[in-house]
Amino acid sequence: MLVIKKEDAISELPYLRVEKTRPLKFYGRIKKTKREYDLSIKREFANDVNVGDYFLYPRNIQAIKKEYIDVSSFWEKKNFGPDVEKMEKIQLDFDFMWLAGFYVTEGSTYRGGIKFSMSSKEEDYAQEIVRIIKKLFNKEAKIFFREDRPNSLEVTISSTNLEYIFSKLFNKGAENKAYPFWFNSLEQNLREALFKGLMDGDGCYSRNIYDTISGTLADSIIDLAISLHKIPSCRVSKPMIDKNGVGHKQAYTIYFKQRESIESFYEHINEVEYLFIRVKEIQNIGHEEIVYDITVKDKTHTFLANHFAVGNCGAGGDSVKFVMEYEKLNYPEALEKLAETYNFTLTHTDNKHNKPRSQVMDRLNEWYQTLLTTHKVANAYVQERGIYESSVEKFGIGYAPDSNATLNYIRAQQFAIKEAIDMGVVGYEPSRNQTYARFIERVTFPIHSANGSIVGFGGRTISGHQAKYVNSPETAYFNKSRLLYAYHLAKQALYKKQEIIITEGYLDVIMLHQAGFDNAVATLGTALTVEHLPLLRKGTPRVVMAYDGDKAGRAAALKASKLLSASGFNGGVVVFEGGLDPADMVKDGRVEELANMFREPKPFIEFVLDGILSLFDLRNPKEKESCMGEGVSYLKTLSPLLQEEYKTYLASRLGGMGVSPSLVKLNSNNQQPNNARLMQKNSHKDFWELALIKTVIEKPELINQILDVLDPSLLQFHSREFSLALAGKIDAPELMSIMVDESIVVLQDEEALNAELVTFLSRYYERELRKVNIAQNISFEEKAFYIRKFRGKIAQLKQGVLVAFNS
Repeated sequence: MLVIKKEDAISELPYLRVEKTRPLKFYGRIKKTKREYDLSIKREFANDVNVGDYFLYPRNIQAIKKEYIDVSSFWEKKNFGPDVEKMEKIQLDFDFMWLAGFYVTEGSTYRGGIKFSMSSKEEDYAQEIVRIIKKLFNKEAKIFFREDRPNSLEVTISSTNLEYIFSKLFNKGAENKAYPFWFNSLEQNLREALFKGLMDGDGCYSRNIYDTISGTLADSIIDLAISLHKIPSCRVSKPMIDKNGVGHKQAYTIYFKQRESIESFYEHINEVEYLFIRVKEIQNIGHEEIVYDITVKDKTHTFLANHFAVGNCGAGGDSVKFVMEYEKLNYPEALEKLAETYNFTLTHTDNKHNKPRSQVMDRLNEWYQTLLTTHKVANAYVQERGIYESSVEKFGIGYAPDSNATLNYIRAQQFAIKEAIDMGVVGYEPSRNQTYARFIERVTFPIHSANGSIVGFGGRTISGHQAKYVNSPETAYFNKSRLLYAYHLAKQALYKKQEIIITEGYLDVIMLHQAGFDNAVATLGTALTVEHLPLLRKGTPRVVMAYDGDKAGRAAALKASKLLSASGFNGGVVVFEGGLDPADMVKDGRVEELANMFREPKPFIEFVLDGILSLFDLRNPKEKESCMGEGVSYLKTLSPLLQEEYKTYLASRLGGMGVSPSLVKLNSNNQQPNNARLMQKNSHKDFWELALIKTVIEKPELINQILDVLDPSLLQFHSREFSLALAGKIDAPELMSIMVDESIVVLQDEEALNAELVTFLSRYYERELRKVNIAQNISFEEKAFYIRKFRGKIAQLKQGVLVAFNS
């Protein structure tokens, strides 16, 4: 750091004076006399700096003369539709620099464009944005006054090009917002335009301050202010929770002082102008931590050999744990991934997997991919559907020829036909003692497990076969009721975006990924099932079901919505009318429309209730009664709070003026036979809770592990059955019905149990945290205590650590 010692400054600078016993003073009138001073600039270590010394920041910069920004490197064809023209460069002028500053403070991206959000009183700025966007990019910007927020307005620009360019230049999220640091070295008029844009956005001219929660942006603005001969200082506000329970992130307030003072002033030394900033206080902070270098093997305690540690989130562990964290896999999947990557053979202890997994599918997929490039009809189909070459490579799309060619290839690669039959790529007809390839003259889509291993194929006919699509049959590795197409590609995005989009077909997924919806997956020719739920619980994402608007699509969406809402998932349904599907919309360039549809899906519960209402003639009193009964039966699958919230929704839509909510009775006092009550209770299931109960019954050795972290009261639907299971009363009718229900799957081992408990408890404590935040009947001290407690538990759970219930 460049430093001027206190004694050197006082002796050399005449406007810094100590008069008699008075403290050091600054005389601005004397400073107005400009001249060069013979000051000695030193580079000091932190321990040698004292209170009263001055840090020096040079203001003079070598201005960069630049007319354009080259944005061609931001272009990736796979991210854009076929009609999007590549943008090579952006003109660097006063208008763009002002727009850049204003975007950093008030702008954001959405799928298919950028937008600016501001007060309704700032319409002049909105009009200026419209003008600049038209001038620089020849795009139409639209101004919206939102009805739900009358004091705000938005300016939106629909352009996938600008979405990617602005996200690359200025980052995403308020905490990460920044601009390229070399902007601070441009010519002065451009720097002034940038500063004006920043201040017009989040600055306050009357108080001469600027607020941000981005540390990077704060540092850049301080440097920019110094280059413009301003006198900045920065106050950092630590994260806090206010008296209303609202959390505030760490914030930076930058003050731009009007006058020079003893604390900060400009002075020339050797023809270079510096900003002098006085050291007011020094704090020694004793803080030591072990530093782990995962690239170095060392037997000393300096490094942790063969393990990893991440300083900013606390994650750590061995190579298996690293793959689990990075690839979002469970323990067995991570082992399989590592074994496959490094060509190791795993030995399984169960009967189904007592030999190494065959490589026949991987080899076949490589062959199918090479055949696609030479087959004109298959290639024409792929191009006609708007699939880019990059997507063909990303998804491993190929072409399967006639049956004999496939069988001959398998034999030529020295794989046994029996092996190919076991893996599901070859079929066997016992009556004729004949083998045949399952995929004949079809475009192929490899299907992967969560860890990325190929476990099956989907095939689309291009020869007019009656079965348009076929999937691999059920095998030891392929269970279509547990798999989601492209989940291995989408898992990183869904963890980051906290959202998963579930569609009905391969092409929908591929085209959505091309359009930037890289959190899209698809079911495999089947409706969403209970067995899909463990996969969907990973990362606790919002679930968006994107289904066709035909009768079959609506029926599947209704079934999935019932399952997901009863299992506690958040999300909704998007139905595509008019014979369209997501793939068609992407091909037609309607990406922004798609983004809006995914942003506002119809909530699951409303979709189900509306679906039930549509099945009855509500003008008929008897049918209205039946409709209400079915609606009530569905509501009983939900939590008590949601039942109360949505019974009014159901009542208001029961034809004409609706019915009184008091008639929608969720709790009946009528006496019923024991078996009738049991049947009714078990007709509304939470399959995760039932799976836990069945695990307790069949694997009692895991009870202590469960009770360490879970209390029966935490179960929303089946706490009674859980208590009976813990007491060992397996002859109880409720438990007997669970034991014979084959749709309820036992958690296989301790690792699987831990993973499920982590997910369940994370959701539970997040719900409890939300309750505390809005609670009005507890003191501030109690609220702060519980907020800290629940946040601590959630943080541990996110690291995969189970926490004791009573801790």
